[in-house]
Amino acid sequence: MDAKGILQFQLNGSFNLLTEIADEASDLEWRSRSFPAANLVGFTVWHGARTLDWAVNCVMRDSPEVADQSEWRDIKVAGAVFGAGVSRETADEVVERVTRTRVGAYIKAVRQETLAWLGDLRDEDLSATTDLKQRHAAKPEYMAPAVWEEVESLHGIPGWQFLARPCMSHIRVHYGELKTQLEALRTAPPA
Repeated sequence: MDAKGILQFQLNGSFNLLTEIADEASDLEWRSRSFPAANLVGFTVWHGARTLDWAVNCVMRDSPEVADQSEWRDIKVAGAVFGAGVSRETADEVVERVTRTRVGAYIKAVRQETLAWLGDLRDEDLSATTDLKQRHAAKPEYMAPAVWEEVESLHGIPGWQFLARPCMSHIRVHYGELKTQLEALRTAPPA
C-alpha cells in the first residue's frame, strides 16, 4: 500500500474542498451564519486553512507556519490561533478582518508548501509520533486550556493518523457543514 500517495490524494482533496467554498460563496454569504448558533461561513473556511497550516508546518514539519511569513501575517487574528477553542466573538472578528479572496490565496500558498513537503517525505516519517507539547513550545497560545482541550487527543499519535484526522476528516466534516449552511442561506425566504 502507498500510504504517502493516499495522504497526498486526500490532502489535495482537503485543499480542493476549501477552495471550492471560498470561490463559490459570495462575500455576503462569507459573512453570514445560517442559524443563530452557527459560525460565520468565512470563519469555518479560514479555520480549515489554518488547521492545515498548523498541522503540516507546526506539528509535522516543526517549521514556521505559512501564516508566520510576513506576506501572510494578516491572516492571523489575535486570539484566534488556528481556530480551535476560540470564542464566538473572536471567530466573528476573523471574518471582519480577513476577506474571502485573501483566505483563498492563503489556501493556495499552504497547498503549495504542503504538497512540496509531502513529495519529499519518507514513509518512515509518517510513523513518528506527534509531540504537540514540544511543537507548541514556541507558541504558548497553542497551549491555552481551550485550545489544548480541542487538540489533546491528537498528542502522541502516529504522523499518518495525525494528518488523517485534522487535515482530512475534520476538513470534510466542516465541508459538509458549509455546504448545508450555504444551501440554507440560499433557500431561506427573504427577510
